[in-house]
Amino acid sequence: MSRSLAAPSLALALVVLSGCKGDPNTPEYWEKKLGDARKTAVKVQVVEALRDSGKLQEGFLPMLHARLAAEKRPEVKAALARVLGDLKHPSSLEPLQAALDPSASEMDVHLMNKELAAALGKLGNPKAAPTLAGLLRSRDNYTRMEAIQALGALRAPEAVEPLIQLTLDENAEPLLNKKAIEALGRIGDARAVPALVRMLTKERRGISFYVESSLALYQVGTPAAEALLAALEGRDAELAQWAKQNGVHPASYAMKSAQILGDLREKRAEAALLKQLTFANEDARIQALVRMQAAEALGRMRATAAVRPLSALVSEEDPTVRGSYVRALVLLGGREALPALEKAASKGDWYAREVAMRGLAMLGDAREQPLFTKWAEAEPARTTTECNEYGGEGCEDPAALGKSRAESLQRYGQLLEAAQSCGAEGGCWAQKLADKNARLVERAALELGRGGAAQHAVALAGRLSEKDLETRFTLIQALDWLVDSKEGAVKAREALPKIQAQLTDEKGNNHFVKVNEDLRRLAIRLERP
Repeated sequence: MSRSLAAPSLALALVVLSGCKGDPNTPEYWEKKLGDARKTAVKVQVVEALRDSGKLQEGFLPMLHARLAAEKRPEVKAALARVLGDLKHPSSLEPLQAALDPSASEMDVHLMNKELAAALGKLGNPKAAPTLAGLLRSRDNYTRMEAIQALGALRAPEAVEPLIQLTLDENAEPLLNKKAIEALGRIGDARAVPALVRMLTKERRGISFYVESSLALYQVGTPAAEALLAALEGRDAELAQWAKQNGVHPASYAMKSAQILGDLREKRAEAALLKQLTFANEDARIQALVRMQAAEALGRMRATAAVRPLSALVSEEDPTVRGSYVRALVLLGGREALPALEKAASKGDWYAREVAMRGLAMLGDAREQPLFTKWAEAEPARTTTECNEYGGEGCEDPAALGKSRAESLQRYGQLLEAAQSCGAEGGCWAQKLADKNARLVERAALELGRGGAAQHAVALAGRLSEKDLETRFTLIQALDWLVDSKEGAVKAREALPKIQAQLTDEKGNNHFVKVNEDLRRLAIRLERP
């Protein structure tokens, strides 16, 4: 606590406790303080002082329960609820439930109900679920939100149906819909799957529910995979009809289902995803998006059958689209794609060529070093030609830009040298995780993840706070592969508290929001028994 805050807090404590006689370690002391207080604000101050005193223990519960039952003022009841929530004792269940006033319309009572719901959630007692489910009908959205979060934390199966109704409620605030979706994910009940699948493509007031719905389906697991596979293959007639009625593009479920099936590494989807690599649509953007999502999923799944069709796609001129195919090949590993990558590295603008070159550096070894030497020597002249033809960022000084690009190609040589020296030796690659070259760390993570040796889970987990987004993504993916084994999961689970703390610290940081969706999924895997 800062000095500026400490002084007022100390002054308040002295005001509240001044003139007290007796032992503050006893409930009788605090009971008298509450009894002597006449004003609501003073009563609340007494309760908060008790909460901050460090004196709270189980022996205070009878007094607190009695005060909660006798107290008439909602603000004081709310303060008492916070104290009981801190104690988390099973005996507080009935007193907290009895203090609720769900039919109230006054703001101070709504705030009281909110605190009571939060306290019930902290108890962790499944017997609170029916009462909390009843609060989903509250007139106050904040009370409903606390009830939703508590039901999710309790993983209450009896809350599934009302939470589904709230998820689909068009008249509810979008934030409530999102919270209901999150709670259904935590509960993990298969009954929620149809609603969650629909919410993947739902938008209301310009707000998308995809992030929450996709995570919830991932949490549900196998039952969700069944539904997503049916959506991907176009076998869900009811969903197709609903999509048509709601103006959802037919390709939307091809894209979104592929993403989640890849997250789940659902092997049954492999044939359908391979087929999606040849998806055709009159809109080139939609065609590319469907193919890109399929490629990403196949890469995550380590579907080796995808190497050949993906190699045929890396000639794509658009750097972003080409990058997705190259990324998938890099995840798959092996040298089979190198000829196609070498060919693509000579076509297109710098951004398209560099994507292919980078892929080759992630998969090759010293045998590819002459290629990078040649490309680096030719790059200044090629950059000058491109600048003269097209212009672009940095082209005010083509010579400097060409030199910078040549140097970046030369740095890829470190990856090839490491591949030559380390080969398949995991210990060697683990040492490379400490390197300052983000691309070398990325390659080391891939080698360790594909290698499958559980003992390297700790080293990978130690680098998950990496600031470079692509490197962090790769580290997460590599560790996720190792968690497939029991030994790998045990070792990686040691890092779970650190991962959870990182997710909390980086919450709201837009720089990490997308990559941390993958980190959150990894944390969910590690939380499972």
